[in-house]
Amino acid sequence: MNDQAGPVVPVRARGAYRQSALVLGTAQLGGAYGIANRTGMPDDDATARMLTAARDLGVTHVDTARAYGDSERRLGAALPGLDLNVITKIGPGASVGESLATSREALGITGPLTVLLHRAADVPAGWADLRQRLATGEADRIGVSVQSPDELRQVLTLPDLGYIQLPCNILDKRWHFEGDFSDIVVTVRSAYLQGLLAAGRDVTWPHLPDAERDAVVATLDRLAAEFGREDRTDLCLAYLLSLPWVTSLVVGAETEDQLRRNTDLISRKPLTDAEREHALAALPEMPVQLLDPSRWNS
Repeated sequence: MNDQAGPVVPVRARGAYRQSALVLGTAQLGGAYGIANRTGMPDDDATARMLTAARDLGVTHVDTARAYGDSERRLGAALPGLDLNVITKIGPGASVGESLATSREALGITGPLTVLLHRAADVPAGWADLRQRLATGEADRIGVSVQSPDELRQVLTLPDLGYIQLPCNILDKRWHFEGDFSDIVVTVRSAYLQGLLAAGRDVTWPHLPDAERDAVVATLDRLAAEFGREDRTDLCLAYLLSLPWVTSLVVGAETEDQLRRNTDLISRKPLTDAEREHALAALPEMPVQLLDPSRWNS
């Protein structure tokens, strides 16, 4: 698959479902996404090049949603000929059937998709319909994108649950998993906390004074050096990939260079268990208002 020099993303298995440790996020194709975004939305040519590079580097899946503006349509224009699987999410509050039909038309895909509800609040109205899509083969996995540990606990007992997407990063100590996750795909989004962890002192952190931000950044830089990591971004991804319940990280990119950088980092060894525990002990507890971007404007 990779016909040029460069790292190949490792692939992880959950039952019969195989997925690369890096899932390419595509919210950036629908708008200037992320607090640290400096280049805006890639154009169609840049999108096609980025998807081709992702395929060549071993990425197996791209992640999109009805709610990501024009992302699905732009993906649909660039995907033909590329062996990339698609994860999409039902529009918040929308009918599963109508939203999925619209997604298929935009993507130009008739085969199975991995389909998630975009919010846990839509489970009561949409889960039975989503299970039917799994039974008919329209979906190869179904799941839910959750926002909080409370939402995670609410969805874990859903019948046929095969996929969870959740926000987590090296500062977020709220997530705890118990039980067998050998057949459930857990994909982590917001690995850089919407770009804050990569930007460091260059941007204001919501709900955290600058002095505390600077102390956290200094601790992350110290840990990265102590563990022999290249920088904070390397540390952040290595931490998440060391969590035994994590299958993959969904990380977006505004440019092909960013994609290649993320691919390189995710292809490296994760932290050891001892390093992970040392990092958790060294980092302070963070306010939930910072860890949850939905509260940044409150």
